[in-house]
Amino acid sequence: MRASLVVSVRRVGLAAALMSTTAVASNGQLPNASAAAFAMGGNFTALARGFEAIAWNPANLGMPGRPSFSFGAAIAGGNVGLAPIDFTMLHKFSGQVVDSATRASWVQQARIAGGQRGTGDAGLTPLAFTIGPLGFQYGGSVYTSLNLSPDAWEALLFGNAGNNSGQPRTLDFTGTSVRIGAFSAGAMSLALPLPIRFTAGLLSNEHAAFAVTGKYVTGHALVLAEDNGRALASDIRLRFPLIAQDSSYNGTLGNGIGTDVSFAWSGGAWRFGVLAENVFNSFKWDTTKLAYRPGTGSLNADSSSINFDQQTYANAPTSLRDIVAAQAFAPATAVGAAFALTNSLTVTADMKMHYGGANAIVIGPKSRVGVGAEWRLLPFLPIRAGVASLTDGWQAGAGAGLRFLGFELGVSSSIRQIGAARQSGIMVGLIGIGR
Repeated sequence: MRASLVVSVRRVGLAAALMSTTAVASNGQLPNASAAAFAMGGNFTALARGFEAIAWNPANLGMPGRPSFSFGAAIAGGNVGLAPIDFTMLHKFSGQVVDSATRASWVQQARIAGGQRGTGDAGLTPLAFTIGPLGFQYGGSVYTSLNLSPDAWEALLFGNAGNNSGQPRTLDFTGTSVRIGAFSAGAMSLALPLPIRFTAGLLSNEHAAFAVTGKYVTGHALVLAEDNGRALASDIRLRFPLIAQDSSYNGTLGNGIGTDVSFAWSGGAWRFGVLAENVFNSFKWDTTKLAYRPGTGSLNADSSSINFDQQTYANAPTSLRDIVAAQAFAPATAVGAAFALTNSLTVTADMKMHYGGANAIVIGPKSRVGVGAEWRLLPFLPIRAGVASLTDGWQAGAGAGLRFLGFELGVSSSIRQIGAARQSGIMVGLIGIGR
């Protein structure tokens, strides 16, 4: 017998909420604390100054032109997306029942795209500051992804009959998964000038610096769930094993320490920067604080049952426990260069690569290559923009700053395409800079 289902945009929105969570721009364990970097598409390794440099290239704190003091608080921004059925499509049916023809169209689009997907990565910096060559940043990051197989998406929209004129049929949920992780990190950076010259006086005002950053990382949330290939038949059958925090959760699910090293150089109109992220990182999840929930159940027209009761972590499928064991912060390398075309216009180029296996923790794109620019139209009004090629996609951003009384209010926005998923975001921040 077919299990009846009336689909409104609120029902579909449940999946959207799982896909989106909160999404604010992030940069590894340390969230990006720079609206300027967000606007320039992440092409900021050579340009970062003040507390913005802690996440992007702390060696810049040992270079001429760094502020004697800088601070920022409550800096946030974000990227989030759904595909192929995105938030714009869902919004058209806000508060309405989605008609059958529209749902059938959504199913067809998902089949062409290989499923319905949602992604987001997030970050918030409550506090960051620098005093000369010394910097501190505390922030949190979150990532989330939801993959619904084409049949799982069809079941959400039509029930176990699928788009099949009300007749029950088998629907395969293989490939449906959820991944969510949340972290916080505190970091201290120290930059030291280097008494070296690379151009033998060919470029004026040449300087170099080196920096070391120590990080303490805490894991706060983990959700892993993957359908094991069971299907729907005459009634809805759920088989969605899940790993998450246990009932004794106290806010911490793991911790570790990490180290980044960086280098900066400038000469004439050129600037250059290198960041080696997670040269060492001992973070791992504390499995004694994780639990397994079977995620089994059935639903038909006459009855329903569901089992998400907590069990010991050891009872979780080996495939999920292997993912938890493999999760670690992947090493990454960023290289950037900047050139001052005029006193008011600077262009940049950046490249960043993460390394590690498929289950490594990577918040944001795994690779990025791009260019950006900052134009100081007026001394107090910098305009910024940038584009980048990402793993399986691209990103573009734009924004502006307003400087007044030793502060800068930065606002920026971005769009990002990852595969079929289009993400959009905004970032705002108020920073204080001392000369």
